Amino acid sequence: MANQTIIALYDEKSSARQVLDELRSAGYGDNFWISGNGSSASASSGWLGSLESGFSSPGTRVSSLTRLGVPENEAQVYSEGVRRGGTLLIGQVDDSRTDEALAIIERFNPIDTSERADFYRQSGWSGYDATAADYDETTATEERSRYGTGLSAAASGLRDVNTTGTTAGDTTSGVAGTTTGIGADREEVIPVVEESLSVGKREVERGRVRVRSYVVETPVTETVTLRDETVNVERRAVTSDAVNIPADAFQERVIEVTETDQEAVVAKTARVVEEVVVRKDVAEETQTVSDTVRRTEVEVDYARSDRATTQPLTDRDRTDI
Repeated sequence: MANQTIIALYDEKSSARQVLDELRSAGYGDNFWISGNGSSASASSGWLGSLESGFSSPGTRVSSLTRLGVPENEAQVYSEGVRRGGTLLIGQVDDSRTDEALAIIERFNPIDTSERADFYRQSGWSGYDATAADYDETTATEERSRYGTGLSAAASGLRDVNTTGTTAGDTTSGVAGTTTGIGADREEVIPVVEESLSVGKREVERGRVRVRSYVVETPVTETVTLRDETVNVERRAVTSDAVNIPADAFQERVIEVTETDQEAVVAKTARVVEEVVVRKDVAEETQTVSDTVRRTEVEVDYARSDRATTQPLTDRDRTDI
């Protein structure tokens, strides 16, 4: 049965360790390994041992992943994530148990490498630099704080306010993650965020056609008859005495005969026998694009004596606050 290689990147070291523990508890043995963020937990499996040896050096991180079949651009994002304090999880499972392993991994919210790569590029990142130093714990913590959005960022802001701005009359409730103590003249805002879908177009090259014309020479043989003239001069003896001697026999004379030969003359004529037409046809098709959009839902927990309920915040409820 074939094995599948699984790779996931986590911002938090604790999340990666929890995933590793659950995978091993689920019977995956020592087929998984984590590295980065100042930690490493390896397995005895030979291929993982070899991978750990190569990935421990910043200069061979990308090549260690590409040898597993990871595309170059994804390998650079994984390596950059580890350099910035992330923790990488790598392992192998057989095909029949891939879904089970992925369910465990997804439960702890691994990084979406496409979104993270876009985030890196917005700050000027163009690719993994093996000569750049790894982040220390302080820098890595600051880096992770930049990824928070929506309610996570708002909650972080509320924690900061209650930590630095607590007055003598402020109190903290015993419910984890719940704080009180906002002054009468202050307000805290939780943003309600909703995404909208915008579909655009981009040109994608799918292939090309190259037409080249060139000249081919073909030998041609034709037969032609040529005339060749030759003038012959000969002497003939006269044996008869009864020869009439002309009256001008003793006059000087000159006879000139011209020899004419024929030679072959080659002439060529060209004519169009065929045309090759290069034309681009354009066809349009309508395509339905499907995706998901997110929105923030806020629940209000009323702890008043006249109404002790938890319900979603609607437009009507906002008039009660």
